Amino acid sequence: MTPEMFDSVEAYNATHPTSPFPAEPRARNVLRGYRAAMQGVTDDVTGTGSGASLTVDFLPGGAPWPDEADRVGTVVASRWGEGPVFVLAEGVSLRAAWEAVREAWPTHLSAVRSALETVDRIDAGKA
Repeated sequence: MTPEMFDSVEAYNATHPTSPFPAEPRARNVLRGYRAAMQGVTDDVTGTGSGASLTVDFLPGGAPWPDEADRVGTVVASRWGEGPVFVLAEGVSLRAAWEAVREAWPTHLSAVRSALETVDRIDAGKA
């Protein structure tokens, strides 16, 4: 199944106001996300045929650091903070999602999605 796609960060934000991508590109670039050792994750899922290099971001605010409180949010993939934006998981613990992806150390988007399948959705109001 192809992930939900938005043509731009603005289109994604309009539909996901509780897990926004920062509007300012510089703010997007400093989010703690997964970049496969700065090489990017190869797109082998979206059907664009591009094989593009993508980053995986944990919204809102990036993947929590160990000393930060966990958040419930959305995991997305994009072309280094630019559209299109692909939704990979919604309503998940961002810490659990980060740990699952980091442990798998995927280089392809299909492997990111497989890692995220191990993360349970959280009902609103919990966590």
